[in-house]
Amino acid sequence: MKPVCGKICSCAGDGYGIFYEDELMDLLPEDARTRETLEAVLKQLANFGNIEVKYARGNAFCIKCIRPFTQAEDTAPSSPAAERKVKRAFPPAAAAAIGAAAGGAIGSFICGLIFGHAF
Repeated sequence: MKPVCGKICSCAGDGYGIFYEDELMDLLPEDARTRETLEAVLKQLANFGNIEVKYARGNAFCIKCIRPFTQAEDTAPSSPAAERKVKRAFPPAAAAAIGAAAGGAIGSFICGLIFGHAF
């Protein structure tokens, strides 16, 4: 995280800067150079208050440096409770229930259109 934040803070100055996925990904360890890892690093830096991501379109990111990265943030453990909250924001059972209800409503509507005129 430190190299990514260092690059953003050195290049963006006080304003927003445009950074491309490949130039930020080159700062990650070779075995972790994926879009998902880069987005996770940027999200964590934003949560720590180091950067602000204005937008991400395609392979371009518009990012502002708020404050430089510190070593204490690098060793800060992530909260398992916070991770569980993110994962449980919309449980799979709720998605299945909503899908089933929507399917039933659409099916009833179609049957009503087809067979409603026959009675």
